[in-house]
Order: sequence, then structure tokens, then C-alpha cells
Amino acid sequence: MKGLKFSGGLLIFVIGLYVASQGYSTYTFSARSSDGSMGINKLGFFIPATDSHLHTTGTIFVCIGLALMIAASCMMYLILKKKRKQR
Repeated sequence: MKGLKFSGGLLIFVIGLYVASQGYSTYTFSARSSDGSMGINKLGFFIPATDSHLHTTGTIFVCIGLALMIAASCMMYLILKKKRKQR
């Protein structure tokens, strides 16, 4: 049961890492559209290729990814701490 919790935490960490990297990729996307008619698809969302949209959604994705990574790290730490205390 504990191994399943630990592997779930590891999976959440990897998902958070992927979301954060996609956010960074969106934030630093080099092509721009002046009227927003062109865009990119990231994580199932269409993002108009304007500076404000790319920077906003990139920042949001990075924050969500970091939150997932921090939550998973804390969860795995508490599981390991509890396991070590039982010994």
C-alpha cells in the first residue's frame, strides 16, 4: 500500500514537471501574431500567439507545475518519514 502511495507521488511529480516545462515552452515561444489570429495548442488549450496571452498562460502553467511538484514532494517526504518512524 505504501509503495502505491509513493509511486503515485512520483507520478504526480513527473506530471508537474511536464506541465512546468510546457509552461516554460509557452512563455518563451518565439513566434508572435499581432492580432491573435494565429496560435499554438498546449495541453489541450488554444493559446493566441500574442505577448500577453503567451506570458500569462506560460506563467500559469509553470505555477501549476511547481505546485504539483511541491505537493508530491511533501507527500513522498511524509510517507518516507512515517515509514522510517515505524521501524
